[in-house]
Amino acid sequence: MNKTKKYKSNKHKGKHKKTQKIQNLTDEEKGIICSEYSAGYKSFEQKLEDIFKENKIDITSTSYNLEKETLKDLKKAVSPSKILPNQDFYSYINERWLKDVKLDETQKYIIKVDNFRLLQDDVYKRLINIVNNYIKNPSTKNTPLGKCITNAYSSFQIYNTNKQTQENVAKYVNSIDTFIHAKNNNDNNLWKLLAMINSNEIISWGSPFVWSINPDDMNPTKYICYINPPELSLLDLDIYYNYNNDNAEMKKYKNNQRITYFAYLQSLFEVAFGKEHTFNVKDVYDCEIELLDALSCNVIKEDENEQTYYNVVTKEESLKHFGFDWVEFCKAFGFKHVPNKFIITNVNYFLCMTKLIKEKWNTPAWRTYWIYLYIREQTRWDEKGWLNYYLFKGEFLRGHEKEVDAHIKPIFRLGFLFNTFLSKEYILRYKNIQEINYVKMLSEDLRIVFMRIIKRNKWLQPKTKLKALKKLKSIKIEIGDTYDHLEDDPILDYKKDDPWGNIVLMAHWRNKKAIHLVDKNVIDIPVIDWSLTPPKFVSKQTYVVNAMYTPAKNTVYIPLAYIQKPFIDIDDRAIEYNLAHIGFTIAHELSHSLDDLGSKYDENGKLVDWFTKKDKNQFRKIQKNIVKEYETFASYDKIKLNAWPTIGENLADISAFNICLEYLRDFQLKNKDILPIKSISFEKFFVYFAFQARQKISYKAILAELKTNPHPLDKYRCNVPLSRSLIFRTMYKVKKGDKMWWSSTNNVW
Repeated sequence: MNKTKKYKSNKHKGKHKKTQKIQNLTDEEKGIICSEYSAGYKSFEQKLEDIFKENKIDITSTSYNLEKETLKDLKKAVSPSKILPNQDFYSYINERWLKDVKLDETQKYIIKVDNFRLLQDDVYKRLINIVNNYIKNPSTKNTPLGKCITNAYSSFQIYNTNKQTQENVAKYVNSIDTFIHAKNNNDNNLWKLLAMINSNEIISWGSPFVWSINPDDMNPTKYICYINPPELSLLDLDIYYNYNNDNAEMKKYKNNQRITYFAYLQSLFEVAFGKEHTFNVKDVYDCEIELLDALSCNVIKEDENEQTYYNVVTKEESLKHFGFDWVEFCKAFGFKHVPNKFIITNVNYFLCMTKLIKEKWNTPAWRTYWIYLYIREQTRWDEKGWLNYYLFKGEFLRGHEKEVDAHIKPIFRLGFLFNTFLSKEYILRYKNIQEINYVKMLSEDLRIVFMRIIKRNKWLQPKTKLKALKKLKSIKIEIGDTYDHLEDDPILDYKKDDPWGNIVLMAHWRNKKAIHLVDKNVIDIPVIDWSLTPPKFVSKQTYVVNAMYTPAKNTVYIPLAYIQKPFIDIDDRAIEYNLAHIGFTIAHELSHSLDDLGSKYDENGKLVDWFTKKDKNQFRKIQKNIVKEYETFASYDKIKLNAWPTIGENLADISAFNICLEYLRDFQLKNKDILPIKSISFEKFFVYFAFQARQKISYKAILAELKTNPHPLDKYRCNVPLSRSLIFRTMYKVKKGDKMWWSSTNNVW
């Protein structure tokens, strides 16, 4: 398992490649990069000196007593605590960190303090430095790309004036009214309106119908059009309704949420139109209730257990069976040749929403809603509008304590405009061949262990088991990055004083590009979730600190930004540390290939129902038990949790933990470890597993996380997998009645 010799043999080769790249640069660029390398590599003594200085320790002082200081630290570590490992292992390991962790002023926008967010913040700052160095470099600043970046970057450091905001809004409203008040007012104008809204991805996520291109689940190498429902403004959808069983506290909560929402809407329309505007902002709320009603309609009866989110609709069927004029929509959207078919994820919503919108799209209330979709996003680029947006979407709904630091704020916009540039420059500076090779080898080893576990599985049918093994063997694992597959960033006419205009320019360019990709081969398209504050990179950007499994490609992707400390440490740490960090992440993503969603796709990424009915029933029983455990563990903290939305992540966590545990056992056998070392090794792994999961989050932010995050809170992601391990339970004397005990030790597979 441990391929140390191979790892060492690649060391010189990696350095040679990096040197070759640097030799092609100017002297100034070499100086910048070499200074970054030298700043990152320090001797053992230099690292210690930095630590001593940071902790105000004078190691050379005659008054310094090493043993005394060490004992003082150890006493703290073993001092009695109210938290016991058999009751809450996560808190037992992390309680001191949770009390002491502090953020500097530039990091206080982070609502979940953990290694992912802290490292991502550091990567954002590196990217900003890359941009600054590039536009100051005489050899690059006057190139077409350099001028583009300079103009865009300058614009993203300022706001649009309120005059610019209101002028842009006036143009948009005029376009809306052209459709609504046209003399030949008919359904064709509705499709033109929807096409206009969908032509800008910054605002389209709130449209009643959200157009996008994605790999076809039945032919994953080609793009196809999708039509999806929107995301609504409020995170807690129950706020839109009053129920008979609402108690006084719930009624008060909902009322406060609505009051704050209406205040936000009022300020929003004032920024866009002035205080004398005549809009009824409650129309926005009422239209969202109608959207929500359409989401829950059930005209076409579907078996809950057999629901499909892949429904092919031809252009003829769209008009005949649903009333949606796909041909007129596509023509208005810019298609020269109308695609013959598209995919809808919710049949009932598509039917009910089409009926509703054809009846009401040109009413005063819906006119207000169309305008809201635009001004909600456009006013974010106005200083007063941004503050209003942040106070509602960031502070009130998400629990942010501070808005994103002004220094890194431009990076989200720059990533949208210049993804290829940022990818190339980041790779050039931070690619580490040794770390990438280590992760590749560890990934293959963990895949082998996972396949071995599947071979031992007792509940999958033989035919299904063979399919599962074939799928695991076929997973493509992409480690680190190359930018060969990325197209050059477009050179557009960006202005120094119009941040919103620059973003719209790129959005329209991307939209035209997407139209031509339908029925073409799948390529890498960077995606940003604009519904969040700050926006979030959600696709294969190399500078994202995350990892992902894509069912339609049967691919695990681990970006370069993730392959660095603290997630991997091949300099100073042992196997237990790396296994609990990067190893667990790899195993987690591999496990997604067989989770509740991944198990619906075959080894080629095609949507195929390959589980037998017996397999499905058994899998459902396992899931129910896991859901019950997560909800029980959350109840210990008086949190009411619905764990079904997180079931895919829960399955992957439990499976990954056991893959890593078995790998560690193999490692011990290979090295012929004696029993005391085996015991210490397992204990180290458990401690590091809890250590890597540490996360501090405010109570207000927890409420938002429970509504929106597909992952459960990290505390439960740690404790639940541990509680199902007989090795852990034995070592920490966990018995029935303890909070770290659970009735099942099933590890999914």
